[in-house]
Amino acid sequence: MAATFHHGPEVVEHKDGVTVVRDVKSAVTYVNGTAPIHDVHDTAQKRAGYINKRMIVRSHLEASAAFGPHKAGYTIPAALDAIFDQGDGGTIIVNNVFDPDTHKDGAAPDPSKVTTQEINGTITPAGQATGFSGAYECYNKFGYFPKLLIAPGYSPAATVRAEMDVVAHRLNALAIADLPLGLTKQQAVEARGATGIANTSSARTILTYPHVVIEDTAGAAETRLDPLSSRLAGVIIATDLEQGWHHSSSNREIKGIVDLEVPINFYPSDYQNDTNFLNEAGIVTAMRSFATGFRTFGNRSAAFPSSSHVENFIHARRILDMTHEAIIFFLMNYVDRLGTRQNVEAAEEGVNAYLRSKVGEGVFYGASFRFDRTKNTPEQIADGRFFYRLECHPISVMERITVDSYVDTKFIADALSLAA
Repeated sequence: MAATFHHGPEVVEHKDGVTVVRDVKSAVTYVNGTAPIHDVHDTAQKRAGYINKRMIVRSHLEASAAFGPHKAGYTIPAALDAIFDQGDGGTIIVNNVFDPDTHKDGAAPDPSKVTTQEINGTITPAGQATGFSGAYECYNKFGYFPKLLIAPGYSPAATVRAEMDVVAHRLNALAIADLPLGLTKQQAVEARGATGIANTSSARTILTYPHVVIEDTAGAAETRLDPLSSRLAGVIIATDLEQGWHHSSSNREIKGIVDLEVPINFYPSDYQNDTNFLNEAGIVTAMRSFATGFRTFGNRSAAFPSSSHVENFIHARRILDMTHEAIIFFLMNYVDRLGTRQNVEAAEEGVNAYLRSKVGEGVFYGASFRFDRTKNTPEQIADGRFFYRLECHPISVMERITVDSYVDTKFIADALSLAA
């Protein structure tokens, strides 16, 4: 480009090289279900803004004002309570599919009229996204996608769990799905079998069992059963915010529960623990031991035991997801720029600077990003295609700690000063 004529001093500001890779938001949850919106919004016109419209909630106060307090039969207020019980709930995107003017038993609003098809959702002929389909719109609307998907009360249905997994794959998220109420521990494991309702090997699905017992604030009974999935989501969020998204959410205290649907026995060195029985089938559970409180227990997604890849660890799958997405957003700065050596190497160094910081934070054992000079050919470069290679390994968790114990008579000789 020809220089513009100028007579006198000038400052030309250059911004090349200041773009950095930024972490994507991890503590974002998509809660899909039903809420008694008629209790807080008195007209159909007001209620329309809370039916299949993605709403952000960041506090108990916002949750109650938008979706009402917990009420028997409705899933969203209970799920939000469970998340906030664990601490700061991060960013929660709520999608209510319940319409009190449509889902009725006579004249009375009835959440049982909501179908699993409505929970799964679709894109209507008018272009409105409903149910889980609404999760696809979140980036364009809010600037980020949800990273955790839950539908307490509905996720035990195989069709809902399968749809959650589809959405999770498209959004690089994790779907947390409960196994049904009323299962014994053996039946929970059998659900993973060839004819079971949870026969999946997806690294993006976390299966939880059993349900938990909590205080019943809406009924005549003192306690009620509640899905573990929403409590686990809250623990993951709290761990993200307190320690970082590369930390495991296993063996962390769950707040707000008083018992489990079925007892889960645990003793640290016992191979016959119920926790081992469930974890080795790819099921995340809850347990308590002496003076521990109730705790999450399980590091593996439903990919285990079918897959031996590191991604079957929940924290490792999340590390890879957050890293890939951060790199993708950074590289958008280079899309359609000229393929000069300067731009090729600037992209390379920008990502490597990010990876070095993550190695320093204990996210990876090591990581590198380089322009692949072996895979790239002149023909591909001429066609506008550039290949880079990311190599890394997520930090491991100390899931199994083995002590080899030996009894050695040499210590007798040392203690009693015996002759050799």
